[in-house]
Amino acid sequence: MKITFILTLAVFGLLVRTAYGDAPKSYSVVLSSATIGTAELDGGDYRMLVHRDGNEPKVRLTELKTGNATDVAAKVESVDKKFEATAVVSREENGVKQITEIHIGGTKLRIVFQQGSSL
Repeated sequence: MKITFILTLAVFGLLVRTAYGDAPKSYSVVLSSATIGTAELDGGDYRMLVHRDGNEPKVRLTELKTGNATDVAAKVESVDKKFEATAVVSREENGVKQITEIHIGGTKLRIVFQQGSSL
């Protein structure tokens, strides 16, 4: 009886851990006016929600001032060492600032944006 109870708790714990392991994660990021893929973003404070839709990672950027949300195609990568601070990596292409990556400070997450596409 006692062993059954312990096994039940262990299985429940694994199920809860698995469910929360894929839970959406939200991060704050400040962006300047730029594009990500085909989406044009105004400068300002954003909430970046990273979640999974099936096996595909999805990123939703919501401008805090207006509440406007934009879904963008991205690849979520894990690196070996935690980033000390959040950093936005961009390049200028034909006079337009294009955001290519966001490194999330305090985590090992690097969000790589697919150029020329948004959802």
